[in-house]
Amino acid sequence: MNYDLIRIPLEKELAHQLYDLIEGDIIDMVLKEAKIERFENEWKLLLEGHSFKVTKELAPGLYDLFHEVKDTLEFEEDIDFYVTNAPEVNAFALSAAEEGEANIININSGLIERMDDDELRFIIGHEIGHLVSKNATISRLIRFVFPESNKIPVLLYHKINLWNKLSELTADRYGFIATPSLEKCLSNFFKLSSGLDPQRINFDFKAYLEANDRIVTYFKENRGQNLSTHPINPIRIKALVAFSESSLYLDVAKKADPKEDEILTEKIDDLTGILMTLTSSELDYHRINFMASAGLLVAGADDEITKQEVERIMGIISRVMIFPKQLVEEIHNSGKVMDIFNTSAGAIINQNPGERYSLFEFMVGVAMSDRQIFQQEIDLLYIVAESFGLTRKEAAQMIAQTIQREFMPDIYA
Repeated sequence: MNYDLIRIPLEKELAHQLYDLIEGDIIDMVLKEAKIERFENEWKLLLEGHSFKVTKELAPGLYDLFHEVKDTLEFEEDIDFYVTNAPEVNAFALSAAEEGEANIININSGLIERMDDDELRFIIGHEIGHLVSKNATISRLIRFVFPESNKIPVLLYHKINLWNKLSELTADRYGFIATPSLEKCLSNFFKLSSGLDPQRINFDFKAYLEANDRIVTYFKENRGQNLSTHPINPIRIKALVAFSESSLYLDVAKKADPKEDEILTEKIDDLTGILMTLTSSELDYHRINFMASAGLLVAGADDEITKQEVERIMGIISRVMIFPKQLVEEIHNSGKVMDIFNTSAGAIINQNPGERYSLFEFMVGVAMSDRQIFQQEIDLLYIVAESFGLTRKEAAQMIAQTIQREFMPDIYA
């Protein structure tokens, strides 16, 4: 069965985009030729030396359980399973770096001690899901290209972050297939979040779901910073419930070829909206619209919007938005660039008058980004400065400061 068809559509789309963007096929080929000692090889040495490798002879119970899940998911590649002495309830999967090597799944002893067999099946199924989807491979290549995560460009960082979250939701589906008991899957999340044994507190499955729905509603209405690499548990639970009730899962359970489920897609899109939110500030909403519209106005003042100008606009917007290109294109094609500019600028300056200086500096920066200065751009900047309540002298001084600080003439122009 092609279990790849159960993946979340946006997760698959982003995975392909990221793989192509970092030239994944070429880099992977070069790494194999170069025989570079990589992250996974280091982990292999570490795990072999300090962790317990699960074998049929030494741990037949765990070995059989892990390989039962592997067989259920019809994953044919080799996997070496390790247990590490660590109290943290955590596990991870590493894709094989070279042909002939086994993939790796490590489970902390804290998980083995706290989870029963069905809960462990969900966890192992989840980790194998990262291997089935090839997301573990993309993660490995991203770590190679960006060994220091703080060096990832902002425009790319948020896209990777969203993909990481969606890949967790996709992996949860594989976990559910491995142990198709919603109650067991949810008791897993309960243990992960609380550290408590459900039996110790007379865990009420239905009450937990109701409380979870209220939490998801809260996050929909109060969207704030969302920069962690994993989606919050209430969203994972809501997504898993939707999958368990879907015709897509019924196809999988019946061993039929999975087909797209539009209702499930709508439910996941609704949850994805929460994951895509980086800010709940009304001012940030106006700032985003301002940067897109103001940037387009300045960039188009000379009748030509350059690649450098677009990159400058999107580079700033990407700090608070995952898909800035889509917004810029929507505003550009709306035919209402000036209206959006006036509305957003007016809202910002009305609420925070001191911000007009930084708004104006942004526009000047866009004008300089293509390494050319056009009279039409300067004329527009003076008009905008006046509407912002700046004197012509103030505007001239700010333009001059930006030229001195940023302008680099294009000698090939």
